[in-house]
Amino acid sequence: MFQITKRTIFIFLIAISISGCGYTAQYGKINSLNFSINLINFSGDRDFNNAIKSKLNTYNKNSDKNFEIKFTSKYEKRITLKDSSGAAKEYELKISVNFNITHDGQEKDIKMIETFKMQKIDDGFEESNYERSIKNNFAENISQRLVNYLFQIK
Repeated sequence: MFQITKRTIFIFLIAISISGCGYTAQYGKINSLNFSINLINFSGDRDFNNAIKSKLNTYNKNSDKNFEIKFTSKYEKRITLKDSSGAAKEYELKISVNFNITHDGQEKDIKMIETFKMQKIDDGFEESNYERSIKNNFAENISQRLVNYLFQIK
């Protein structure tokens, strides 16, 4: 005869409670957003701006809810730690972006900042590739924050 253990009952109850709780992913509806982002003007760091532009162009739909966006980015790479000979050992990478958003004739300015501490890499090519990937991560984070902000605007 089949013997039911406490563990089997516990797993069964957890499975039932999770499936019936109505959980949806936090960003589950992001792809079905019905608004349009038109990038009018942008200036600053070219690599970062191109990454932001490519991420936000996916929201270029025909919609009643249109946002016109201008932005300026400023990228800084600052030495935060040096060794005894004065050579850099650690950098702080910082991007600050000022967005000017126009929606229904109203303008709003917001500023977003991302920072990251990066260790010095001996190979200059590897370091520049790593720095480029950090810029792409900055662009991903900031574009996602911007989309979330725009989604909340009524």
